[in-house]
Amino acid sequence: MQSFEVKRGHGKTLENGGLKSMMEEEFGEISEEENLFSGSFKALKSIKVEFVSITEIKVETETDNEATPEDSLDAHQAYNRFMQNVTAFNAKQRIDRAKAKAKREAKAAAEKEMNS
Repeated sequence: MQSFEVKRGHGKTLENGGLKSMMEEEFGEISEEENLFSGSFKALKSIKVEFVSITEIKVETETDNEATPEDSLDAHQAYNRFMQNVTAFNAKQRIDRAKAKAKREAKAAAEKEMNS
């Protein structure tokens, strides 16, 4: 599962069923097991979203490589709308934040190794 940061102050909207209703809006019927929400939509065979905290979600997707281009496009657009609604960051901002996080983690690992 890939971790995504949720914009500060926006995470409260995900609590008390907020995340599930956002998923239902884009992907239809959603099943729920504790903090894990699952569904599917057209070329998106499965999407699983874990509500970690008001500042983080984890997402795992599986796509159908045999899907029509139209279904693939619809699924991709629905995914991007969902991710923007949930994290309050657009696709470019999500990528930039993921890169910054990876850089911080690599730096911390290098410092830990130097101190060993």
